Amino acid sequence: MSNQITFTREKTRYRVIRFLLYFVITFFVIAGRSAQWVLNEWGDLTLDEVIFTMTQPLNGTDSGIIMSYFTYAVLPGIVILTILIVVEHLFLMKKQPPKGKKVKGEDGKKTTVPAELTEEMEQALRADHEKKDTKVRKLFRMWLLPVCAIAAAVFGLIQIVGLWNKLGVSEHLNSLGEKSTWIEDNYADPKKVQLTFPEKKRNLIYIFLESMEVSYADKKNGGLFDTNYIPRLTKISEENENFSGSDKSVLDGGNSLKYSTWTMGGMFAATSGLPLKIPLELKGVGTNFMNTQTSFFSDLTCIGDILAEQGYTMNMCFGSDATFGGRRLCFTEHGGFDFYDWKHYTTNGDLPHDYKVWWGFEDEKLFAFAKERLTALGSEDEPFDFTMLTVDTHYPEGYVCELCGDEYDEQYANVIKCSDDQVADFVEWCQAQPWYENTTIILSGDHPTMNKEFCSSASYDYRRKVYTAYINAAAKPVRDDYREYATIDNFPTTLAALGVEIEGNRLGLGTNLFSSEDTLVERDGLDFVNTELQKASDWMDKQSNLQEVSADIEYRDYDPETKTITMVLTNVTSDEVDSFHVSMHMYGYLVNGKDYVSWSDSVEEKPGVHVVTIKIPTEKAFNGRIKIQPHCMIDGVRGIHLDTHYYHLAYDAGGANAEAYQCDRYGEELKAPTFWDKVQEWWSGLWPL
Repeated sequence: MSNQITFTREKTRYRVIRFLLYFVITFFVIAGRSAQWVLNEWGDLTLDEVIFTMTQPLNGTDSGIIMSYFTYAVLPGIVILTILIVVEHLFLMKKQPPKGKKVKGEDGKKTTVPAELTEEMEQALRADHEKKDTKVRKLFRMWLLPVCAIAAAVFGLIQIVGLWNKLGVSEHLNSLGEKSTWIEDNYADPKKVQLTFPEKKRNLIYIFLESMEVSYADKKNGGLFDTNYIPRLTKISEENENFSGSDKSVLDGGNSLKYSTWTMGGMFAATSGLPLKIPLELKGVGTNFMNTQTSFFSDLTCIGDILAEQGYTMNMCFGSDATFGGRRLCFTEHGGFDFYDWKHYTTNGDLPHDYKVWWGFEDEKLFAFAKERLTALGSEDEPFDFTMLTVDTHYPEGYVCELCGDEYDEQYANVIKCSDDQVADFVEWCQAQPWYENTTIILSGDHPTMNKEFCSSASYDYRRKVYTAYINAAAKPVRDDYREYATIDNFPTTLAALGVEIEGNRLGLGTNLFSSEDTLVERDGLDFVNTELQKASDWMDKQSNLQEVSADIEYRDYDPETKTITMVLTNVTSDEVDSFHVSMHMYGYLVNGKDYVSWSDSVEEKPGVHVVTIKIPTEKAFNGRIKIQPHCMIDGVRGIHLDTHYYHLAYDAGGANAEAYQCDRYGEELKAPTFWDKVQEWWSGLWPL
């Protein structure tokens, strides 16, 4: 009989330590990858905009975003944890003997008696222990998990700190609850500034270039790439004025300050000298939904107000609907512009009534229509302001038109190069016109691109600035140094380029770049300016004068006979809202591999009562949730979403045996409010704070 050997089981504290190490490794891998995912998705937005993006239910994208996050962030943590567990248990950890029994002794105390081992069990344990007691395996058993935990923690912390710094979380937290008077303290009110126009007023062509950055140039010209994707625009900027000083080989451009990093924000900054600083969501009003309002910062004086008062003919041309984001409202109120947009051209017959590509119509048509308008404007006696906005280079990959080539592997690069050619051709056409001698052309990106992958090579300290060029300006820069400025500085600089003398050389928060005055960015620093803009401003809140947009919504139960859901909207608080557009997203009802999404329009049954009937597809069986989101419609353009509501549906193919109830986002059935629920609601209404 072989000698009896006692094999002791692993102590509980070691199992706890191993569990904690597994947790630390998984947590920091997921946290680090989560930080990377946020930076990849929204790394160039402000923290407020990231929060806004993450908290807004985006139609048709929820499952895709969730799957993208799971695949990128959560799955690697699970995979690494699984691999470590397998390696530990198969190759490093010794097999454990069976548990002993607790036996009560004569003294009444319990002691553990080791379990008896059969000879076969003992031999198996002995062989396993001998195999795993080698120096190499002992070393791995001792250090594998601690080293992995340290590595995961370092990786996770580096990524989290990078995200923290990139989004300015510290500054945001420090500014919470803080108020600042910096904006009003530095605001030069155009109403109080003397502006002297030349005797012969110059024409203005202002072209906002969608997502156009200096970054698209090659490195020797100040860009990010080995290839220059905007060679002709680079030449235009270098041969004209971008305020880079004596070194014309390095492009300069405007910084997009906080609250000016989307199209309407960028246009507002350039024409008012102010960022579009409003709460990202105040009682249902968001930054891109100013079209729900009855006024757009009505007390401000913008460049449109100034030029219209001077007798300019005001025209604005878009390849999209001017109503979106409040553009029609803003530039009607500030300048009385006539709009030549997608809606105009599909209404007057120049385009088929149902023509729509990308956001409306492509830039190829935009430039053709612009030439027609400019030819007409140039034949008149009054000076004109012709403002236009390109769209083909919009996030995510741009629109490939018939003029685009395939010179590069990336679609976005080809679209950018195509835009470069189209804009340069248009400028050359303008320069050949009889009215050009008395015309100033300004090219400016509206904001940096939101395509994070394309500019991912940018280092932390690289400033991505919007493309800028002042062509045929009636002024020369006094300074010869490389200027640090923002798109708000375009407001006074545009007027100066038209030959206007500006008392003090400042308008809004902007500085005339042709003058010797420092910009606010040069005086205070970009980080300081953005920090102050982030703080609450009573003055800006007063200027915005936002009005709440809401409606009473009645969601009715699913009707198995008609296979529909009906909702009724009443008591709309905005006079601008003329109808509703409702999205319906069915999780798991797949069509061509994607969740089924549909849109339904409202019918105004009687004044102020809007009814929406949503048809539910029943061609195949379904058991899951659906999400419904009603959106305001203003002049045919979708505005804010008012609410998010869920139903649980289950039915056989064809819709038979239907079961349905209204639920929360997690599928829990919504119950009718109890008496105490109503009391609590009443009480909270009395004490809203």
